[in-house]
Amino acid sequence: MGILRKDPIIFVIGCTGTGKSDLGVAIAKNYGGEIVSVDSMQLYKGLDIATNKITSEETEGIPHHMMSILQPFSKTRYNVHLFRQQVLEICQQIRERRKIPILVGGTTYYAESILYENNIIETGNVGSSSTSGSDSEPEKDQEFEADSRISNEDLWSELNRVDPETASLLHKNNRHRVWRAIQIYKQTGKKRSEIILQQKSNKNDVELGGKLRFEDSLVIYLDAKKEVLEERLDSRVEKMIGMGLKKELVEFYELHKNHLDENSFGVMQCIGWKEFVPWLKLEEKREENMKLFEEGCEKMKTRTKQYAKHQRLWYFSRLLKRANGERKMASTKMLDTSEKSRIISDGLKIVDEWMLGNDLHEDVNMSNEQNIGEHLHRFIECEICEMRVQGSVNWKLHLAGKTHKHHLKMRKKLAENVENQ
Repeated sequence: MGILRKDPIIFVIGCTGTGKSDLGVAIAKNYGGEIVSVDSMQLYKGLDIATNKITSEETEGIPHHMMSILQPFSKTRYNVHLFRQQVLEICQQIRERRKIPILVGGTTYYAESILYENNIIETGNVGSSSTSGSDSEPEKDQEFEADSRISNEDLWSELNRVDPETASLLHKNNRHRVWRAIQIYKQTGKKRSEIILQQKSNKNDVELGGKLRFEDSLVIYLDAKKEVLEERLDSRVEKMIGMGLKKELVEFYELHKNHLDENSFGVMQCIGWKEFVPWLKLEEKREENMKLFEEGCEKMKTRTKQYAKHQRLWYFSRLLKRANGERKMASTKMLDTSEKSRIISDGLKIVDEWMLGNDLHEDVNMSNEQNIGEHLHRFIECEICEMRVQGSVNWKLHLAGKTHKHHLKMRKKLAENVENQ
């Protein structure tokens, strides 16, 4: 089959548990490619089962880059700037070998930094320039270490003081993003919201990340029916246990237990690790308290499904909706992986059609989208329940929910009692 694309690059992204790794390998075998992992947790050494890293057998001899390159409990902080820097060099090297770069993974923010130019607000604090893929990591971020002693509430209050627009879009406990927005203000002298507004007003670069980095870019987004995916994700946790998850967690804990309380970023964010830390800390009493391990398994299942929902939301709001007149869209196709037997064949058909020069664009009915758009991400304060709810859809659900109705009823009863006194 003839290939009309001059310098193709393929992104296989989407929800966790949809078969991205298998499809990536199949595309690489069929078209002569190499895989670049786009998974922020698989960057770290160890926890291969918990982070669902592809096995050596599953790679089928296809080179995989950007996996197991960082020490798990380093005091330094890896970020999207360094990822972009390393991956762009790797992609260039792959092309020099006359191979196709195939980016595979579920950390869509990282994928987006490669797909689009000017996608990240630069502050000049990128970190180390090392791209060796070895143990070298960015320099220690002193400002973050200092800020880590400040409570989430105080940190968010500071952001609300300097940039209320951005603060309204971030939860107080989303510490890293709150801190990042403050850092942007301190290092550029501009609010994050102002910088994004300026990018939107630039006709040559309409949206932050409005220009495709590579003209011949294909995005295949994998998803599945909700009930199918949730069952698949639950089964995957059970499979991990059968593969030796418990043993892996214990060995990892024993190796790194002295570093557990030193930071809350990097591998500490990994789903499949943090859920089991309470059980692991029991040490010699673990076997007597297997209920905690079982609770960890259930939390892992729940959080994995929540993460899949987050990935889906990111895809629609960042890659589809924002392409609606705001940024140039790569050739993009959604792939329903509900039927496992069709994932590879259907995925290869998409690549075949695109490689022959056909542009593929996913139809999006903007009037029917759910939980999409910046206004739907804004946090709304519920004074009655003393909590913050993100997005208009969730706000409506909150108002109709039992918790809000209960607090509203109690508030009315309290008011009536005061009036009768």
